Amino acid sequence: MALNEAHKARIIGHMNQDHAKELTQYLRAFNGLSSSAARSAQLTDMTLDAMTIKSASGTHTVTITPPLGSAADARVRLVDMSQRAQQLLGLSDIQISVFTRPEGGGIISTLGVSLYIVCAATLALVQPGTAAWGTLDAAFPYGVAGYKWLVKAIFLPVLIIHVTEAWWIARTRLAKHGIEAGSAVWLLWVANTFVEGYPAMMRFDGLVEAEKKKKESAKH
Repeated sequence: MALNEAHKARIIGHMNQDHAKELTQYLRAFNGLSSSAARSAQLTDMTLDAMTIKSASGTHTVTITPPLGSAADARVRLVDMSQRAQQLLGLSDIQISVFTRPEGGGIISTLGVSLYIVCAATLALVQPGTAAWGTLDAAFPYGVAGYKWLVKAIFLPVLIIHVTEAWWIARTRLAKHGIEAGSAVWLLWVANTFVEGYPAMMRFDGLVEAEKKKKESAKH
């Protein structure tokens, strides 16, 4: 027995409109495609035992296991496949799709690191006879020599720490919660964490916890 054309069209429209991310996950988990190869996934056809999905890398067939008995089985089977795909890919069922701005201590951290970046970037401009030289020599502990020594001394540690933090949020949080590498939201979180540091990860974790509570409350 084949899928009724009207039912098939409704399923295809729903999946493409509301579940494009799940289609991408099917391709990655069951067909072994990379994230880039599975990008822009669209369901183009469906039978009782397979889905035809077109992505950035071409057209692919994803086997529906076990096969559908009828169109009425589609929702349960596709949800089950989505859960299996998430498990295979190490993804969470809590998905985050937004970036939020620093707040509280994160603002202070962002301002402090931003100030240091400006100091490091303009260090060569601090020359005898300039206003910056005169101000620093008069106000900074040990004068200009102390200022230049400090900016240079902490450059490598600051760089290593903040690169590591940016890498860590991408590795342990962003992909796990559905933020695609290279997307605008991914770039915002990575760049912000590079500057803000650990408070950005705490803020992201707060978003995850809020989504968990919403999901739990929806069950009751």
